[in-house]
Amino acid sequence: MNVLPVLEEFAAQCNQNERLRKMNRDWSRLIELVATDRNVTYWLRSEQGLITAGMGDVDEADLKISASEDILQEVFSGAVTPTEPYNAGDLLVKGHQDDLMRLDIITLLIWGE
Repeated sequence: MNVLPVLEEFAAQCNQNERLRKMNRDWSRLIELVATDRNVTYWLRSEQGLITAGMGDVDEADLKISASEDILQEVFSGAVTPTEPYNAGDLLVKGHQDDLMRLDIITLLIWGE
């Protein structure tokens, strides 16, 4: 399984949403996503209102999210909210609380509750 197509679709949804582009125009962050069951690293980059996605190691991410590939796929496809696996301990997040809240808002605006 590869989470990259899901992340690319997530990025496309973000970039098509004018409200999100305006909200994120001053939010430049690199988010590292580690699939713990396969030891594969993906990333999301927010820069000047646009989100890009990729695969591979990153240096000094602002926010690090670790979970199984299944959980990452469910969260970034909108199948589950990030809160559910986070509260269950299946989604680990390291970084500034403001960045985590911003990512939660982004997923909420794209996928709803």
